[in-house]
Amino acid sequence: MKLVVFDVDGTLININKIEEDCFIRAFAEEFGIVRINLNWAEYTHVTDSGIASQILQERLGCFPSDKELSRIKIRFFHLLKEACDRHSGLFFEIPGASKIIQELKTDPDWNIAIATGCWRDPALLKLKKADVGISGIPFVSNDDKFSREDIIKESVEKAKYLYGIKDFKKIVFVGDGIWDVKTAGKLGIPFIGIAGADEAKKLFEQGSDRVFENFNYIKNFRQILETARIPQI
Repeated sequence: MKLVVFDVDGTLININKIEEDCFIRAFAEEFGIVRINLNWAEYTHVTDSGIASQILQERLGCFPSDKELSRIKIRFFHLLKEACDRHSGLFFEIPGASKIIQELKTDPDWNIAIATGCWRDPALLKLKKADVGISGIPFVSNDDKFSREDIIKESVEKAKYLYGIKDFKKIVFVGDGIWDVKTAGKLGIPFIGIAGADEAKKLFEQGSDRVFENFNYIKNFRQILETARIPQI
């Protein structure tokens, strides 16, 4: 058996600026921290905990405690849930995502896992609002591991356990960000990009050779998986 690991934001579901606004507000409301660097690619670990920890460390002068990090996590989720309750349709699936997932669920050669740099509760909330079903699929979030590399590695181990597989013959990571390409390259696993226009160009520049605007642009996803290659970073 082989394994395809999907990212969440920008890969299975859209990215909405309201989520970023909620993240920023959490720092202002909990610690009075404003004027945050919004270029996420400049952070050491592009995960919710990684970004939050770096911001708090730089502003508070020391590495944050679990309690301090938890304050941001809880406030952020509360603000995001409020936004979702007020406005319907904030999150929706990337075209073709659900169809691909359902097809792979019954594929004789490929298993599925999900690995996200988001905290668990916000990620599951967004997937639910976007009506992307992931029942029965191994799911690993930033609550499980700190770095993107470790999150993906943990998703592979969880998939091995849940599917009863000793080793996968091939593992492919599907993501949308430049940090996703870099992570795949560091781990030595093939990568497929999901991005449009300018973002796609960035993925190509980081070494990806397969980038699609959405899943509906992929005529034979299984074939793309079979021929996916490791990014040349």
